[in-house]
Amino acid sequence: MRSSRAHARELIESRSPRGSRGRAAIGIPACAIAVLLCPLAPSSRAAVHDTEPVELVRIEVDGHESLSRREIASILAPDGLATTDESVLGARVDSLLRVLTRSGRPFARVEVAWSIAPDGLVLDVDMDEGPEAALSALVVDGVVPGEAGVAPLDLSPGDVLTSGAIERDVDALLESLDETGHPFAEVRVAEVARARGGGLVLRLDVVPGLPTRFGRLAVDGNEVTRGHVIERESGIVPGEPYQVSKVSELRSRLERLGFFRTVSDPLVSVDPLTGLATVGVQVEEGATSRISGVLGYAPERGGDESLVTGVIDVELRNIAGTGREAAARWERVRRDYTRIDFSYREPWLLGAPIDVGVQGAQTVNDTIYTITEADLLVTARMGGRTRVTWAVGAERYVPGAADEYTTTSHRASMSGEYDGTDVPGNPTAGNILRCTVVYAAKKDAEGRRSRSGTATVEAEAYLGVRSRQVLALRAMAASLASTEDDVPFHEQLTLGGAGSLRGYREEQFRGTRVGIASVEYRLILSRRSRVLAFLDAGYYYRGGSIFAKGMKLGYGIGLRGETRLGIIAVDYGLGEGDSLLDGKLHVGLIREF
Repeated sequence: MRSSRAHARELIESRSPRGSRGRAAIGIPACAIAVLLCPLAPSSRAAVHDTEPVELVRIEVDGHESLSRREIASILAPDGLATTDESVLGARVDSLLRVLTRSGRPFARVEVAWSIAPDGLVLDVDMDEGPEAALSALVVDGVVPGEAGVAPLDLSPGDVLTSGAIERDVDALLESLDETGHPFAEVRVAEVARARGGGLVLRLDVVPGLPTRFGRLAVDGNEVTRGHVIERESGIVPGEPYQVSKVSELRSRLERLGFFRTVSDPLVSVDPLTGLATVGVQVEEGATSRISGVLGYAPERGGDESLVTGVIDVELRNIAGTGREAAARWERVRRDYTRIDFSYREPWLLGAPIDVGVQGAQTVNDTIYTITEADLLVTARMGGRTRVTWAVGAERYVPGAADEYTTTSHRASMSGEYDGTDVPGNPTAGNILRCTVVYAAKKDAEGRRSRSGTATVEAEAYLGVRSRQVLALRAMAASLASTEDDVPFHEQLTLGGAGSLRGYREEQFRGTRVGIASVEYRLILSRRSRVLAFLDAGYYYRGGSIFAKGMKLGYGIGLRGETRLGIIAVDYGLGEGDSLLDGKLHVGLIREF
């Protein structure tokens, strides 16, 4: 269902819910917290003559405990200048008392006086910080903390009662109410009073406000993508309690689909009679499918023929506006080695947040071997950022040599991915976590059996250094365990190439354990463009009769640029011992349609 953006604006009533984490609803009546905010008035014994700023020789402080002499001086005599104006000095003393009150000492006393020493003017400060205000009892009216989605409070009897501690608990209450259908809730400090046995009693009054539920999602600008596709991907379900976090995540969820060029911030209107919240959003559709090609060049050492690698990748996303996806890929990794992949994904099976897909591949290594693979995948969506995938599949290995046996493998795997980045494609903040576990059982034509297991963990982090400058960090580790003494060449883990250890040939190193750590400095030029410099470190280990292990470094520069032809990608990497002309060059073009 679609509605114009103008209509969505007209729906906004006089009442609109609080923002994602606002504290505007905190009410603290002055009379209720007089004990905390009205300590004893300052006393000054100084004579009043000159109102101009006076440079101090020193400031003498006696009786201070929680505050340092420097902190006190910065309040009473900023920049080393004081004043003999009694009203100005009194205001500064009040500021000092408020600082002490916020730190849990509402009964502090401060007196100031001037004195003249042989070397100049001295400000004498006599302090009595008094006892800390301990909480004797905490009373919350209107809700029960820790029950029915309401956040438990940190404050407990015996804690020092400070304004910061009160604010943290009030924030926790408001945030939990925001997530349980009460975006108009108010939390007030109703009373702070002295207890009979000593200490303070704090009473919070919670007013839940208008109970609010999600109504309809009004979308404007979608010409191809069907309305129900956007609704199901939004995470907003009509009739469910209103949640501020879902509204805050709406734009990011829609951007991650890759269907839209731009997505506006959502507009929210609430009917004051029914409590139904209508969420409006404006989208601009972009190209959802793409074809990309990558050409790699790696010069051989010793005068041998250079190696040219290539990849052609076709992705069809959001087929007919339904969110369905299909992809095909051709890849030439080494000389006489090609691989063809295909995949298809059906999203939201039977209306549930579960995707079902199939994928297959065939690898041909000239006359050495041929591998054919097929897998069935089921993916569960857990919120807008987490996905868990289960897969089962089979692989058939046909050797080209007469002294080898054909083998058939069956495998099962489970993987999870969390994407916490701010924007897809060219993130400036956030992190990505991935984990995969695979179990495989193999049988050859002679009936011999073997088993293997592979575990892979990968993490990425993006840190904003300065404006438009990002530090991208990546780490990956994988381990393969097998009942075979020597793991076959085609089953070993690989390392090297544009997607892993840059500066080396594709799949140049193999082993049963591999790892990589990468640091990349990026200068963001636009939403989809950047220049970069990288340093990669890779490790590989292979046991058995053909033992090998090593640590390799790669470094280089790269560019991602958006042009009229598409996104152009260029990477130039150098490995250990390479001269400037020995680098590996990868040039790619991504064309969207």
